[in-house]
Amino acid sequence: MHNKFYRILKPTKIGNVEVKNVIKYSEGSSMLPNAVPRYEYFRGSEGENVVDFIDYRGIDDLGDKLKIKAGTKWREVLEKYKVEFWSNMDFTVGGSVYFNDPIIGFNEFGKINGRVEVDAYLDGKYYSGRYKGGIVINVYLKKEDKEIIYKRLDGELSELIPIIKSWYASRIPVFREVSLVKKGMESYILISYPKIREVLLQKLLNGFYDEISPVVEQLEYEYWYLGYSSLSDLENIINLMKESQLSVIRFRKDEIAFSIYSNRLLESIGNTLEYSTTEGEGLFNGCILCGKCVSVCPYGEQTNDIFHTPLGFYSISYFEKENDLANCHMCGLCEQVCPVRLDITKELRKVTKINQIPPKNLLRSIKSDLNSVLIITSLSEELEDQIIKSLIYLLKKGKRLGIFYLAEDFSKIVKDESSLEELLKFKEIYTITPEEYFYLQRLKKKTVVDIYNLQLLAMNDLKINKDNLHIPCLLRNELNESNFTCSSVFLNILNNKDNINRTIEKKITLCPLTARELNIKTPIDLLEINLDQNYINNFFKKLEIATKDLREDIEEDLGWYKDIDDRIIDEVYSTLIDGIIKGENIENLVLLYFKLNSMNLTENIKVILMDKLTKIIFS
Repeated sequence: MHNKFYRILKPTKIGNVEVKNVIKYSEGSSMLPNAVPRYEYFRGSEGENVVDFIDYRGIDDLGDKLKIKAGTKWREVLEKYKVEFWSNMDFTVGGSVYFNDPIIGFNEFGKINGRVEVDAYLDGKYYSGRYKGGIVINVYLKKEDKEIIYKRLDGELSELIPIIKSWYASRIPVFREVSLVKKGMESYILISYPKIREVLLQKLLNGFYDEISPVVEQLEYEYWYLGYSSLSDLENIINLMKESQLSVIRFRKDEIAFSIYSNRLLESIGNTLEYSTTEGEGLFNGCILCGKCVSVCPYGEQTNDIFHTPLGFYSISYFEKENDLANCHMCGLCEQVCPVRLDITKELRKVTKINQIPPKNLLRSIKSDLNSVLIITSLSEELEDQIIKSLIYLLKKGKRLGIFYLAEDFSKIVKDESSLEELLKFKEIYTITPEEYFYLQRLKKKTVVDIYNLQLLAMNDLKINKDNLHIPCLLRNELNESNFTCSSVFLNILNNKDNINRTIEKKITLCPLTARELNIKTPIDLLEINLDQNYINNFFKKLEIATKDLREDIEEDLGWYKDIDDRIIDEVYSTLIDGIIKGENIENLVLLYFKLNSMNLTENIKVILMDKLTKIIFS
């Protein structure tokens, strides 16, 4: 299935050649015969054999220059180092050399493939030195050792173009970069140069003002058109530029390099590089194959497969409609990084085949006529210890609330197939798990309701240091945290991939499902709530002795009354039970309430005791 992905040459084109072999390149890997490289998800070359460099990333500092592995993105380079030139932040360094991308610094350095030294593979042989074609393995870039000045001049395109043309009329100005930029509604000339050249350029800088940095190009548009042309073709390119969201035209004597980005299809122009999206509409429902979702997707991490991500869902579904690539928990991390803002989870929900999580009916709703409730679902109903402690925690805080048991398949809530109409009457909802908290947020689109996660409330009360805490992905936004980890426990419930992340070293987690699986604590567990299991046994013994005495001493005497009014015996039992539970603390009473059904008591005593405990706990 995955080999089919490598037939994708760009978001608008599928190759005709069947891909037979794919190897993931690592240091010292052997090359396949007649192979073509793959440096990025969004562009490739056609061939039966593919060498994938996407994960071959890293930078070696060699002093005055850098050795950069071919799959390293320009963004990664510029986060740590200053170099003389670069290209689109989402392009890889190896890809830029192989495809000959336009670079910042074009006026001084020209085209990248004639400027850099590489380790490469050509015609069956490895070579090192100036690039002369073939598969790029490593690229050597000089560090920038000069102070670079950036300046800009704003104006209409019709005013700016003559200025640039006048510079090149007689000679090449000694700028490093001369760009004509159109970004949104603004247009300007952007120039850069080493500060030591300022005296040579002073006469050309009238009206310019300081700019902090060059324009940032990255993949955040549906269509892109990059290439080279002669200065004589400038007018045609300017016409396209006017229709785009972002365009950069770079000048060098009588040649121009253009990078045009748009969210709608533009007329095709000549001299574009092969990966430009000139064929028409995209083939993958708006996905531009940037791959940004791959690095954040918990499903991809769970399966250790980049194609069990939205990238795989959008691309592989083009070839195979039936697959398991949508069987995730719809966490929405992909949507937060998607540059073209696709409604990814909506599309995933249409085709997902996640497992059902049917209710076991272990609980019932209590006092659900109150405005505040603790919600229990088919996901949390077996977390009895967490339920009991959570209820005690809220009661001790003086909260008057009921319990609402949402007796429906939790997978329907994940897939947004549940109306949740039963919950619209509540003003405050308390949840035990991150999953319940996350998926019930959609209630806020229908009604005014406050939704709380009890683990977060307890965390704040206990002032737990987040450094000691496992933060699940579904609570990331509540803590404004990038340091979160998906344990895959809930994912495993949904898709049976049987690959739980057991490398979590934290001793406390905000996820009760993870706590149960990895045998660690939640904030609720750390509260000073003592559940005395011995109390249940002691209570049962006291009740057993008392009821035995009652049967022997009183019930026989009242037997003649039973056929006339059964309530008289129940009232006697009620008085007896009052004496046993009088003065008990709330922890014991709540514990007794939840253990009642498992106790070997007569039905009438259970009913009496349940009624008394309900009044005490939920009044």
